[in-house]
Amino acid sequence: MKNRTSASELTVSSVYAWALIAVLASSFMALFFSLQAGVFLVLFIAVAWWAWREPEDAFLLLLILSPLFLMLKITQTIGTATLIKDVLIITLFIRLFAMPFLRQKLPYRRNVLFSPILGLGAWTLLMLLRADVLILGILRARDIGLYVLLYFAVLFLPQTVAVQLRRIRWLTISLFVVLILGVFQWFFAVDSAVLRFDPMRQVWIPRLSSLFAHPSIFGHYLVTAAALCGAILIAGRGRVRLLAGVLGISLLPFIYVTYSRAVWLGLAAAGATMGAAWLWWLARQRVRIRWLAAGAAVAAIAAATVLAGLIIFTPVGIFLRSAFDPTYGSNEERLDFAARLIAPMTPAEALTGRGLGDVLTQNFREVSVGAIDLAAGSSRTVKVAKDQTLVDNQWLKTFVEMGLAGLLLYSWLFWRVGANALRLLLRTPAGGAAIPRIIGLWGIGFLTAFVLQGFFIDVWDVYPTNMFFWIIAALVSAVQTPISDSSTIA
Repeated sequence: MKNRTSASELTVSSVYAWALIAVLASSFMALFFSLQAGVFLVLFIAVAWWAWREPEDAFLLLLILSPLFLMLKITQTIGTATLIKDVLIITLFIRLFAMPFLRQKLPYRRNVLFSPILGLGAWTLLMLLRADVLILGILRARDIGLYVLLYFAVLFLPQTVAVQLRRIRWLTISLFVVLILGVFQWFFAVDSAVLRFDPMRQVWIPRLSSLFAHPSIFGHYLVTAAALCGAILIAGRGRVRLLAGVLGISLLPFIYVTYSRAVWLGLAAAGATMGAAWLWWLARQRVRIRWLAAGAAVAAIAAATVLAGLIIFTPVGIFLRSAFDPTYGSNEERLDFAARLIAPMTPAEALTGRGLGDVLTQNFREVSVGAIDLAAGSSRTVKVAKDQTLVDNQWLKTFVEMGLAGLLLYSWLFWRVGANALRLLLRTPAGGAAIPRIIGLWGIGFLTAFVLQGFFIDVWDVYPTNMFFWIIAALVSAVQTPISDSSTIA
């Protein structure tokens, strides 16, 4: 009894001690920086304390809010609340990986990305030191490194079937909220939509973006969800497959009205690679070759028929052809970006890069951001500074900032994710659990769309696309053993 009382008193004393530290730190921030910084610091400390106690629920909150955080950027004051995601990620990393590692209590998990991440981290640090504008380089390094921490956190979260189903349910609820707000935008707030010129009808067409800053970002989020629905439809069991099929089909109109060539191509490429991977899995299960050939032929004919209809009878054909037209306005601007970025680079810089954030001078841009803006939580100033580095081509940007070495590191990373996603799919027998097959297929489809989308947008700088990459990579790495469960999806 005495020992229990002492432990209880120690726990209570620790809570009061940390609460006092939080109050003092918040008071300091309020007095010397801004009242806003002090108030938000209290909020962030409370969120961190809760996430430490409930890591799985904190991860679910991150999944639910990931597409909804952008609503908080209505004003600069409220926009600072989006840093809650940073607090959740850092807390989960310390709670699930860093502390157990330091205490030598870290459980074993298969980590297929350890070497690529180590190399990418070292090269990022070196490119940060070479940055012309250090604060801007820090912001770029933060975009690269923050979500890597989430990878290590998700790697050591529970990976049972029940947990995975719960995550899928909450992710679906969050998706429904985004879709409802997208419908509202289309019918009642079309003035908030990004416009695209239709050269055939000579009109400006509204492009759906829902809560996201741009239709392409919204579209890639929908492609991520569609790939998951497709994986469940193909590899799942029971009525869940029907629900996934209905949801996946319902996403197609939303993807269409983004009018994003990159999103359309990403969806098609993801579907093709997932279909090919599934046929490979069937072949390994010794399904008769003639049935595989017949199924593949029927699927190819159906896809070709649908695509031909879209190209002939809808504006899809015009938009797709414009993707390869160098005189098209968007493409002309991208080519101009590429010329200004690459032309001044020396052979040595082509190999090693110019430094993080060093894409400003070539694009005739400048940025004004300092350490005081970061400390005071000036979210608008930071956001404007980061946006100045966007070039609408992640791989071109990576080449300029990190050189050929950076591209090779990312290629190594993608190879590891793709190879292990395929291995996860192929190693699961027909009678085994479905969750590994679903995650493997999802990883293959998402990775295909992610890499393709990178030629049209800065995918590593776009939230929540960058976050989902590391979550899916962690799931592919962690779920490497068959999971036995009697639930319908498994």
